[in-house]
Amino acid sequence: MNDAVEILRNLPLEVFEAPRPNDAWARCPLASVSDGTLVQSVAAAITRPKLQIDSSFLLHAPLELLARAWHLQHLPPNKQEAARRRIAEIAVRYAGNGPEIESRPKAYPDTGHALSEACAALRAGNADAVDAALLFLLPRISVEHIRSSLADEILPSLASAAHAPILLMMLAGAAGRFPGASALLRSPLRALALHADLRLTWMETVRPSVTGDVPGLFDCLAAPPLHIESSAESIAPTMLAVERDGYAARVLAPATSAVAVRDAERILLRVAALSMLQDDPAHAPYGWTHCFTLPHSILSLTDVVSDTVRAVRIAATHALGFRATLGHTRLVYPYAPELRLASSLLDLEPADAAAVAYHAVGDHRRSLRTQLIECAAAHADAHLVKYTMACLTACDRDPDESSLYLAAAAYLGAWWDNQ
Repeated sequence: MNDAVEILRNLPLEVFEAPRPNDAWARCPLASVSDGTLVQSVAAAITRPKLQIDSSFLLHAPLELLARAWHLQHLPPNKQEAARRRIAEIAVRYAGNGPEIESRPKAYPDTGHALSEACAALRAGNADAVDAALLFLLPRISVEHIRSSLADEILPSLASAAHAPILLMMLAGAAGRFPGASALLRSPLRALALHADLRLTWMETVRPSVTGDVPGLFDCLAAPPLHIESSAESIAPTMLAVERDGYAARVLAPATSAVAVRDAERILLRVAALSMLQDDPAHAPYGWTHCFTLPHSILSLTDVVSDTVRAVRIAATHALGFRATLGHTRLVYPYAPELRLASSLLDLEPADAAAVAYHAVGDHRRSLRTQLIECAAAHADAHLVKYTMACLTACDRDPDESSLYLAAAAYLGAWWDNQ
């Protein structure tokens, strides 16, 4: 594995920016290994955290790898070349993004002590202690054990662009296919510790909900009562802005006090998909993608958290953050686009692509789904890769809303095609 890592690190970036037949990647021995070996090699090349985790690429690298690996498994062999290049490119870019920390493993009496120290270090902002504990834990416990032990601590964090739950969600499905993939947690957990003060807190102190007639969760998010100004469009400032002055608590506490997790999931993902389809298209690539992927991943952890109402409120805060700061349109459900027929999603305007996907059935729907996967797998943007995966897995989990989620994925794919 060390040899594979060195091969990846020494590849020139030009072969990914301008691919050519028989270039350095095509001649590289890793170009012909199995998909599993390629993914494991790239994972090994990007697990050691950087001293400075200061770019979108570094935040997304572990998530991008697992999302691209998910897409790759759904592609036929003759459609995999561009997708495999994108996966290898992650390792090459990571190598060129600054120095990495020294790994300093530490001995513990047992895994329980290591887990306790990891949680305490995350709260205290001790990044080195988090990494030392994780190095001890990785070869000794399963991803499921890590997931269940750290979920409560990770969910309210806004550090690492609040993306750690996405990685925990992806690892649950990838760990069995890619041994050692759980080491991808090292960089996100270090980032969480380095910014331990960036957390949502309103859920911990909110008073019991008042009884009586209160707006439902969908109505609270379809048209938030106030537009909120954020100091920046990045995730932490956005969520802290809607938490400030008790705004999130006033809007969300009554609506989330008794909603079931499964109902909350349907509502939040419906709101996110409709935001892509009906609201300001300028926010399609980042704002509306995060509006879906963050609640989607947070709610995937409700089976291991100690308080499901708290988890629902955290997920709802992310939806409210984007709706209240970026939204300009009252969302309308059900979504009912005019009938639009086409065999392909290529060369369509976003709204037309969404309508085609929404109305597709049977083999046509399966064909469009494959087109979306192929497009995302070969595309440079990590957000498109993650969003397409999230929408398609949501289709499988919630067949009643699958047309809506497929339409949202088609909209974003066409948005990128039109740039």
